[in-house]
Amino acid sequence: MSLRGVALLRLCALVSVAVARRTSPEHEDVQDKINSARCTSRCLTLHMTQLTAAFRHVQSDHVLDWCENHRRCAQCLQPCKELWETRKVLSPKSCETECVTSREFVASLRTSRQGDCPPPQKASGFAAACVESCSSDLCGYTCQLPANLYKGVPLKPRREMSFVEDLEGRVRVLWMSKFNVSVEPVVYILQSRWNSGIHPSEDHASPWTTVSMTLSEDVLLSDLRSQRWYQFRVAAVNSQGSRGFTTPSKHYISNKDPSPPEPPQNIRVDNQTVDAATVGVLIRWDAPREGDLPVHNYRVTWRPQQIQPPLRRTQHGHTNAQCELWLQGLQPATSYFLSVQTVAYWGQKRLKSPRAQVGFTTVSHTGKQSERNSFIVVYSLRLKVASPHYHDDQLQVKVFWKWPYHCESKQRHPGPYVLRWVPHACAHNVTAEERTATVQGTHHIITGLLFACKYRVAVAMQSDTASEAVAWVTTPSCSSIRLREGKTLACNPEEHHLVGKKVILRPERLTADFEQVNGTLQATFRWRMSQQALEPSTVEGFQFTWTLQSQVTATSKEDTLISQTQTIAPFQRSVVVSRLQPDSDYQLKLQMLTTGGSTGAAVSKTIHTPALHALL
Repeated sequence: MSLRGVALLRLCALVSVAVARRTSPEHEDVQDKINSARCTSRCLTLHMTQLTAAFRHVQSDHVLDWCENHRRCAQCLQPCKELWETRKVLSPKSCETECVTSREFVASLRTSRQGDCPPPQKASGFAAACVESCSSDLCGYTCQLPANLYKGVPLKPRREMSFVEDLEGRVRVLWMSKFNVSVEPVVYILQSRWNSGIHPSEDHASPWTTVSMTLSEDVLLSDLRSQRWYQFRVAAVNSQGSRGFTTPSKHYISNKDPSPPEPPQNIRVDNQTVDAATVGVLIRWDAPREGDLPVHNYRVTWRPQQIQPPLRRTQHGHTNAQCELWLQGLQPATSYFLSVQTVAYWGQKRLKSPRAQVGFTTVSHTGKQSERNSFIVVYSLRLKVASPHYHDDQLQVKVFWKWPYHCESKQRHPGPYVLRWVPHACAHNVTAEERTATVQGTHHIITGLLFACKYRVAVAMQSDTASEAVAWVTTPSCSSIRLREGKTLACNPEEHHLVGKKVILRPERLTADFEQVNGTLQATFRWRMSQQALEPSTVEGFQFTWTLQSQVTATSKEDTLISQTQTIAPFQRSVVVSRLQPDSDYQLKLQMLTTGGSTGAAVSKTIHTPALHALL
């Protein structure tokens, strides 16, 4: 061979290597998806006679269902599905009859390229040398454009796509094909990408991912997230190949409201320190999986396990969503109950995750770990209640519950569960008796409900009451059921709509007494109630919050403060707070908590603590 020919061959080889290096895993994945679709179209073409006899329109996903239920067609599809799901060519040992030829077809697609190699005799010079080199690799990636590249290949669909979203947030993506030159079934591959933010952006979009393979000209998507700008593209494929994907569609953003964030994962105690008579504990956790909204901050709550009124401390304003917190002033050799919630914001609305809960035990004064279990993970259930309905001459409602996704992936909880429900408030006088049921599964139909009542429903594992979840449901009035469903019911004439009573009970006269205890400042806060207008059972307790105002400066951020809150039993009229800062300003707030988890009247006050030497 002449020196000129050798140089040309080397140049072709260098070009081939350079192009091969540019082949990304993303491109290889797309190519495997297209090869799988070519394989699928081939299998359907082999059974075209039966398909045209059974279906009026072949371009339907019902055709794929038929093929999967037909023995020989299903055998042919086996290598196609394996390539789609695992990107691997099926082993010859797993094949029989039509599967063998289908597997060989898939293998040939991975080693060759679409189209035919141009004949070397029609080229000269550089082109001839490259054709000769590429022909040994069945055209390879480089050198010359292949001949008959789009012979028998379907046209690209139109770029314009339409989107239809239903009330449940599912989006149907529709496109329209041009005149189809293919006599074979056409398989469509739909891909999507997205970016978050106020405006759509192609520069900051995610990589293209394959969403679906279908024979129809539409796909129903149920997993689109809100607050994301989506783009789609589609490719039409048959056994001969594809002309590639359409240009990206216009941006689409879902109308559905964002979901609350997921709870944090893997809560753990990373360190404990002993300081004088107290213990400091470093709590860390892993961020939850990505949700519809970015994490704004985490809410942390803890209390000694043997004390029912919880001592609560809430951490606000982690702009960088830090996943750790030092708990100071804990008692040594004491078991604590701790929960962490993820907080996100949608406009002005705050969305909170379910609580991720754990138990841990602090070290003793000597720094040794208690013999009791030092760290126990506790998960809370999620309880949902359907709409009440009248059936079999009684009012009933279906309730169902599940575990958080991170708990389900690790272990299953077969039960039994204890389900409890009790009327909290009714439009007529009734005897409020709590009813219970022991359930083995994760759903139950509560029957025999009263009309026009607000029910409190709770469920927990029989072996773990800390997993309890609570929901509220209001039943319709008897007259509304009779009017809406035409039932013949004897309704109570005294029944009336549920209305909220005006709460006139309120805390007042919040006072403080200070004393020095072991070199620290301690305060006793007292109050009284204005009048006994409400029944005692309607008050579930008080929430007392104190915030050190001396730390608030013009340059500091308000959301970096740490407020401390203590929840107090309804019969108590005082609370003791230790380790206050002397000669400092505190903002106090006492909030009344009523049944149903709502908040009542509150009283606020700003105080200045005395210096320690003033108490001597």
